Amino acid sequence: MNTKKYLQKWLDNYKSEDPSFLDEILDESAVFYSPVVFKPIEGKDLVKLYLMSAGQSFNMNRFKYTKEIIQDLYCVLEFETFIDEVSINGVDIISWNNEGKIVEFKVMIRPIQAIEKVKEKMVESLEFFSNQGS
Repeated sequence: MNTKKYLQKWLDNYKSEDPSFLDEILDESAVFYSPVVFKPIEGKDLVKLYLMSAGQSFNMNRFKYTKEIIQDLYCVLEFETFIDEVSINGVDIISWNNEGKIVEFKVMIRPIQAIEKVKEKMVESLEFFSNQGS
């Protein structure tokens, strides 16, 4: 499996100001599971929008992955960051296909204050990106 190589593309680019790398690594049928939206977000374009929004919502200057688990075509990356002064702890669970494309991206966050803060910032960010297309 080339999962480590696939993951490296994510790790090399996720803090980038240029989200175009997502076009390369997201499968057309990608699904995103948000910690604040019950319904799965389906399709490459929407998943890209949510990942870009998360990047804008999280304090990427303080965001860091602290643990990494890779098995077969799956990765679990534990992360820590702060939004305002709220401590955020969570995991990104990423599933890849054999072509190195992300087919599923699931984010889980704790504690409850962190979920509330992420929801607040994601709403602001999604509104920002929605207005960019208008």
